[in-house]
Amino acid sequence: MATYSIPPADYGQKIDTMCKAIGQLQQTVDRLIQQSNLSSGDAPREASPIGSSPASAASNQVHTQRSLDFTRMAMTRDNSPEPPHQSEPTHTSVVVTEPMGSLYELTRLRNLRSNQSKLARRTGELEAGNDFISRGLLDNAEAEELFDYFLKTLNQYLWIGLEELHPTLDSVRKSSSLLTATIMTVTALHRPTSVATFDNCYTEFLASVSSSMFDRYHSVDDVRGLCIAAFWLSDVSWKLCGHAIRIATELSIHQSFFRALDGDREHFLRARLWYMLYVCDHHFSIAYGRPPTISENVQIREHERFLQIPLAGPLDMRILSQVSLFQILTRVHERFAEQRLPHQPGHGLLSESSFPDLRQFNLEIDQWRIHWQVRQVHNAYIGAFPPMGNVLYSYFAKLQINAFAVRGVNTNQGSLSTERKEFANIAVSAATSILTYILDEPDLRRCLVGTPLYVHTMIAFASVFLMKMGPRGRAMGVQLDMEFVWSLIARMVHLLQSSVTSNRHLLYYIAAGLDKMLTRLKETTASTANNDLHMSPYDQSSTNQAFELNEGPSYRADWQQYLPQIHDGALLDQNLINANHICEAFGGESAGGVYNLLANQFSHLDGMNF
Repeated sequence: MATYSIPPADYGQKIDTMCKAIGQLQQTVDRLIQQSNLSSGDAPREASPIGSSPASAASNQVHTQRSLDFTRMAMTRDNSPEPPHQSEPTHTSVVVTEPMGSLYELTRLRNLRSNQSKLARRTGELEAGNDFISRGLLDNAEAEELFDYFLKTLNQYLWIGLEELHPTLDSVRKSSSLLTATIMTVTALHRPTSVATFDNCYTEFLASVSSSMFDRYHSVDDVRGLCIAAFWLSDVSWKLCGHAIRIATELSIHQSFFRALDGDREHFLRARLWYMLYVCDHHFSIAYGRPPTISENVQIREHERFLQIPLAGPLDMRILSQVSLFQILTRVHERFAEQRLPHQPGHGLLSESSFPDLRQFNLEIDQWRIHWQVRQVHNAYIGAFPPMGNVLYSYFAKLQINAFAVRGVNTNQGSLSTERKEFANIAVSAATSILTYILDEPDLRRCLVGTPLYVHTMIAFASVFLMKMGPRGRAMGVQLDMEFVWSLIARMVHLLQSSVTSNRHLLYYIAAGLDKMLTRLKETTASTANNDLHMSPYDQSSTNQAFELNEGPSYRADWQQYLPQIHDGALLDQNLINANHICEAFGGESAGGVYNLLANQFSHLDGMNF
C-alpha cells in the first residue's frame, strides 16, 4: 500500500494536504476491499511497496485499519439492549437514567452508550508481535533490560505496583502497547547509556498517545501507562494526566471503590489506580495553580477504609499518604490562591484576618506528618525513601502554605508584623530544609533522579524562593544568611549535575538554571554593594521600589546559549532577581514546565521588593 508524507508548511497547507492524503488512503482501502471480495484467481495481488519489509507491511496494515477506524464516524446501532447490571433496580423500581442514557435508549447508537464496559479492551487481547519491539525499533534484549530496570527502580519510587500485574515484559506487551512504550520511554530517560533509545521510544510513545485520543477501545493498562508517563515526562505531563482521567472515567474506574471494599481484586487495583490519578492530577494542578480535574468524592474522603481491605499493603499506605496531603493543599489553594480584583483594597496581600486559617493549615501538615510517617516502611530497592519522602513532602507543603504570607508585601512599608514575619520565617525554614535534607541524606540523594516531576519542581521553587527572599529579607525582618544560601544552592547544583542521567532529563536544566541565577545574583549583589558606597541616603532608599512579577518576556531563551558561558552579561535591570531572570534560567523549551510553575508560584508574591 502506498504511503503519503505531509511536507512542512503552514497550517492551511497542512490541512489541505492531509485531506488529500486521507482521500487517497480511502480510495486505496476501497480498492483493497473490492479485491478481497474477489477470488484469488480473479485478479492478481498488488505487490508490496518497493523496499518494504514484511514487518513494515504488517505495521502499515495495522496503521491503515486503525486510521480507517478514526476517520469514519461511528453511527452503529445496537441490535439488542444491554443486559441489566446486577446492581440495577428491578422492574418494580422507578428507573431514572442520566441524560445520555435516555438519548441512547432512543437512538441505540453505540457511541452514545453511557456504559463503556463493552468498549474496554481486556488485558491479554493484544498480540505481542504487533508492537514496536517486534517491528525492530527496539532490540528485544534491550527492552528486557529496560523493563527489569524499571521494576527495580522507577516502579518503586511511584505507587505503581506493576510487579503485581505484569511480572514479565511479555505480559505488558500483550496487555497494552501504550504501557509498553511508556515503560521503555521513561526508563531510557533515566539511563545515561540510553539517550538514542529514548528518542526512538519517545517517538513511538507519542504516536501511541496520539492514536489513543480517538481510539474507541481502551484498557486499564492504557490509563496506567498515561499516568506513569505524566509523572516523568515534563513536556506533556499536564496533557497526559487529563487524557488518562478521561479514559478512566469512560472505563468507570472511578466507580471501582465500592466493589473493592467487597474484596474484588480487580476493582481493588482499579481503585488504587484512581488514587494514583488523583495524586497525579493534584501534583500539577496545585503546583501550577490550575483547578484540579478530580473532585473529592467518597473514595477520596474515605481513603482510610481502603487501607482496611485485606489486599492493601505498604504501597497503598504510601499513595494514600499523598492523597491525604493533597486534600489539605487543595483546601489551602481554594482558600488563598484566588487573586483579588485590582480595584479591591490590599490587592494580592494576604490579610492578617486570614492568619488563623494559615496557622490551622500548618497544624494540619504537622499532624499529617506524624500520622503517616510512622506508617511507612523501608523498601528493599529504595531504602528509607518512603518514610523520608513523607518528611520531604511536609517541607514542600510548609513552603507552599507559608509563602502566601509574603504575597503582595511591599518592603517600603518597613518590617512585617510579628505574625506575618513568623509565617515568612516558616517558609524560609521549609525551603532551607528541603535543600539540606536532600543534600544530607544518602537515600534521598540516590533517589533524586528517579523521583517524580513534582519533587524536581519543588526543589527549583525552594531554591529560587531563597534567592528572592535573601536580598530583601532583612528589610522584612526575616533573617537569612546569603552566604549560607549561596553555599546551599551551589551544593545543590553540584548534586544535580552529578546525578543527572542525560541532557533530556529535567534536572539537567534545573541545574543549569540555578547556576545561571546564582551567578547573576552574586554579581549583582557585589555591584550593588559597590554602588552603595557612592550613593546618598535618598538614592539608597529609592532602590527599594516594589517589584511586581509578571510573566516575563514572550520569548523562550535557548538553554544552550548560556550553558557554556555562565558569567556573561549584566542584569536587564537593577532588580536582583526578577521575572526576566527566571525566564532566562528556566524558560527553555525543555524546561518550560519549571518556568511555568515558578512564574505561577511567584505571581503570588507580586509586589515584593525583589
